[in-house]
Amino acid sequence: MGVERTRGPERASRSRILISKGCNVPIHLMPTRREFLSGLAVGGASTILGGGLSGRLLAAGAEEEPPGYIALLADTHVDADPLAEAGKPNKFNMSKNLNAVVADVLKQPGLPKAAVVVGDLAHSVGTAADYERFLSLIRPLREFGVPVHLAMGNHDDRDHFLDVLKPEKDGPDAVESRYVGAAEAAGLRLVVLDSLETPRQVGGRLHEPQLAWLAKTLDAQPRTPTLVMVHHNPALKQEDAPHCLADAEALLAVLRPRAQVKALVFGHTHTWSLRGDAGLHLVNLPAVGYPFAAEQPIGWCRLEPRTDGATIELRRIDGGPENTPGRVDLKWRAG
Repeated sequence: MGVERTRGPERASRSRILISKGCNVPIHLMPTRREFLSGLAVGGASTILGGGLSGRLLAAGAEEEPPGYIALLADTHVDADPLAEAGKPNKFNMSKNLNAVVADVLKQPGLPKAAVVVGDLAHSVGTAADYERFLSLIRPLREFGVPVHLAMGNHDDRDHFLDVLKPEKDGPDAVESRYVGAAEAAGLRLVVLDSLETPRQVGGRLHEPQLAWLAKTLDAQPRTPTLVMVHHNPALKQEDAPHCLADAEALLAVLRPRAQVKALVFGHTHTWSLRGDAGLHLVNLPAVGYPFAAEQPIGWCRLEPRTDGATIELRRIDGGPENTPGRVDLKWRAG
């Protein structure tokens, strides 16, 4: 796994999974309290998020940690069968790819403050067995104390996913039948949206209640640099719109005037690209599972914020060139 890391005491047989249907937190897979306290003992400081609250707990006399970074993943497409493959023209083993990404995250010089997977966790139809396999593959991140935040994609199935997680519901729905939320990590606010309309329907939609919740949530913290995460992409061409985020313009109408939102991060296209919209960065993450085109990379992105922006680095695990385009400096818009 690269750099060897020391774990705390043997973890419980099943980590407590904190999840809220709405209630101001996205779908969280959290470390156990035992692991968290162990991290304090050996490392001096840890970050833990949950229940709509966030904060850094420091051991007595410890200095404030640097902000750290966020691990960004998309389109893992994990299948219950660990030997399943997909992709054109070449076939890729999705379980093997996610395992390689997790290993690459854990061999970095420092652990991420959080990891986010922006949808299409499952391969095709989101069976319960797909999600059991997904949870087993990302388990090392949780064992090393990394909070994992999840969004739903068009290949996901809410009912099957939530049956596997057996969520604890701790508050009223923020948006009916959608799983949305906000958390803080590495000095950033992460707002996770739910664009899954119907399982196995390619395109996605947010709808007005979710957009209203988003506006209210953003307005509650107008000075905190924020990343908004969603699975479906805003269409580049009008003819592609049915396969993308149908109400993308309504979403951008919420984001554009709120300058604390620095980037919209999404997946769906299995394409690595960066573009802008009136100073707002639009970050299309590469797929973990498999590409749609031979020239597209397989991997994840490391986003490391600074005061006036962030550095985003593509981390390839498919044997291609390490930098495509490599490390890119993003300048935050003022506000």
